[in-house]
Amino acid sequence: MTRFALISDVHANVEALEAVFRKIDALGFDEIYCLGDIIGYGADPEACTRMIMQRCRWSIMGNHDYGLTSDLRDFNPLAANALALTRRRLKPSLLSFGKRAIWNYLTNLPHTMSAHGFEFFHGSPRDPIMEYVLKTDGFLEPEKMAGIFARLRGPCFVGHTHWPGVHDQSFRFHQATDERRVYELDGEPVVVNVGSVGQPRDGDPRACFATVDGQRVEFHRVPYDFRRTQEKIRAAGHHPALADRLAIGK
Repeated sequence: MTRFALISDVHANVEALEAVFRKIDALGFDEIYCLGDIIGYGADPEACTRMIMQRCRWSIMGNHDYGLTSDLRDFNPLAANALALTRRRLKPSLLSFGKRAIWNYLTNLPHTMSAHGFEFFHGSPRDPIMEYVLKTDGFLEPEKMAGIFARLRGPCFVGHTHWPGVHDQSFRFHQATDERRVYELDGEPVVVNVGSVGQPRDGDPRACFATVDGQRVEFHRVPYDFRRTQEKIRAAGHHPALADRLAIGK
């Protein structure tokens, strides 16, 4: 039986990640995959990376993980500043074996993965790291969606937008909510966005992740101590907006 949990967009938020792992354990899922953006924005890149190294079967590379060594001009100012701080914090020295293990892990993540007949990307099938599959693309960018679906043989899973839900073959986006938490797969191409653990942007501040059990995808929301996370983000020197947004899920 196909049975696994999916997390994405942790963004160095260890309080959210710990809460999500507790929920996954309570649900009885042993196999966990991560769809990238382990770091960026938050105050605990080391702790989050170590936890994912220990708990996840694999992770793929997100744009913030890629940004650890890439040109920061591709990022908005808040993200670039946060990544610059993270680079300085994680850059290994000759005497820091622990930092080198984290750095090597983050900079050598695969760009895509396949498992159980599904494909996994951080961004999209066309650009696994950088391209957003937005909830509005079905009616604003139908040619983009047609190009994405043309590359799919069946369901795929993504992160990146921090909006949980499912894009179906009509390009309609079905947003995941407390009232609509379950989506049944039928083997046909769909794009499932698993949402964000560490920085939700759909107006719900609770951490988000998804589980797959057979052909059933279920979205889960988990409250966590975001005020503690906010305090740590401010103390780490990040822009206060990165802390403030956690309270409203934006």
